Formats: sequence, C-alpha cells, structure tokens
Amino acid sequence: MIEVNDVRKVFGTAVAVDGVSFEVSEGESFAVVGESGSGKTTVARMLLGLETPTSGTIAVCGRVRTAGRPSGAERRRRAREIQIVFQDPYSSLDRLQKIGDVISTSLSLHFPLTGAELRSRTLELLESVGLAERHASMVPAQLSGGQRQRVAIARAIAVEPRVLVLDEAVAALDVSIQAQILNLLADLRERTGMSYVFISHDLAVVNQISDTAIVMHQGRVVERGRTADLLREPEEDYTKALLAAVPRPGWKPSRRSS
Repeated sequence: MIEVNDVRKVFGTAVAVDGVSFEVSEGESFAVVGESGSGKTTVARMLLGLETPTSGTIAVCGRVRTAGRPSGAERRRRAREIQIVFQDPYSSLDRLQKIGDVISTSLSLHFPLTGAELRSRTLELLESVGLAERHASMVPAQLSGGQRQRVAIARAIAVEPRVLVLDEAVAALDVSIQAQILNLLADLRERTGMSYVFISHDLAVVNQISDTAIVMHQGRVVERGRTADLLREPEEDYTKALLAAVPRPGWKPSRRSS
C-alpha cells in the first residue's frame, strides 16, 4: 500500500526527516513512533501530499507521488487512496456544520448518490463508529471529545480509502475513551481490510493498535520490527528510554486478546 524510499525533508537549514524508508502492506497496521520533533508528523504530512519530500520517493497504492499541485480529479483519486485523522477533531471540523452534513459532504464529492441514498449511507457510517441518528443534527460543540473523534473517523472512511493515517488520533482523549477508539479502529480494520499508519509517541497505544513499527529520533529511523518485539526487547537506548518513560506504574506490554 505504501512504499517510502530514502525520503528526506529539509525546512530551510533544518533537517526534519533524514533518509527514512519503510513499507506498509495491505491490511497492515504500521506505527511511526517518536517524541515531539522526531519527524514522525512530517512523515505523515508527506504521505498525504501536504508536504513534498526534498528527496526520495513516496508511492501510495502503487503510484509514485509527484511534486506540484494536483488537479481536482487527482486530488479526489488520492482521497480514495489515503485519508488522515488528526489529533484534534474539533479544529478539523466546521464548528457550524451539522455532523450529518460533515459526512454527506464527503460522500457527495466521491459517489453519485440520490438524496435518500446519501442520508442512508450517512447514518450507516455514523452507526459504524458508534454514533446514533440523533447525532446527525448536532454540531461539534454538542459532542464530547471522543464523539468528535468518531465523527472524524467516519468522515475519513466515508470515501472508502485503502490507507488511513492516524496522527496522534487518541492523544487528546482520556484513557477510557482512548480504549474505546482503539477498539473501534481494530474492528474497522478487521471489517474493511484498510491499512493503518499510526503516528504516536505513546508506546502503550502503539502496542494496542499496530503490528509493526519504526522508531524515529531526530529525523532518522533508529529501530524497526514487530511491535511486540520492539516493546519486549528493544535494542536501541532511545527506544529503551521511550519505554521507560511510559507514565503507567507497573505497566508491561500486553496485546489485547483477539
């Protein structure tokens, strides 16, 4: 689904990403782990085309992303390939737009649906993320943080992307709501076969959601492998420090049983 080959990104004189390479397979959940400033969010933005690599190549669904402003048709094509859910759903939602309209607008851009079909599919998507019909007539301010993030996920999956990037998508939520969203994401991936690229600094979250991972530090990949192995027996001092910093006394890596 994704091939990143020796990608470098420089802002002025600052090197944000330096020689990063990785692949994400169909149906795989892949994590990019690191502290703030490690370059992980810049990687996410390049995957979406929000930033252009200084050098190296990125291919999504077998197509190399080229520099330059894409046409409207190309933007829609890319939207069907890859979508993103940001950390703060409130800032990414129109505060005056009703929740049902958030979803239906996304649908109408990509599918030729009648009015009845559009409403039916909108309600179906809200239900798929654990929201009810009554939420369709609400605005973001009337929802909790967890509910807003569910709306953001519903909007992202409405176009049926093959890859979903989640940039610190549960970082702003409390632990109990985090667990609900992570379980929702696990269920969605099982049902749809989507690939995930999960950007996070939280190793407990990464352990819950990902199959494989890379660890980034100062723009470079310092360790990679199966997530469970990285957390059980990290080789690099930086990964060990991240693991030691998990703010949960007595926490030990353990995956949710399937």
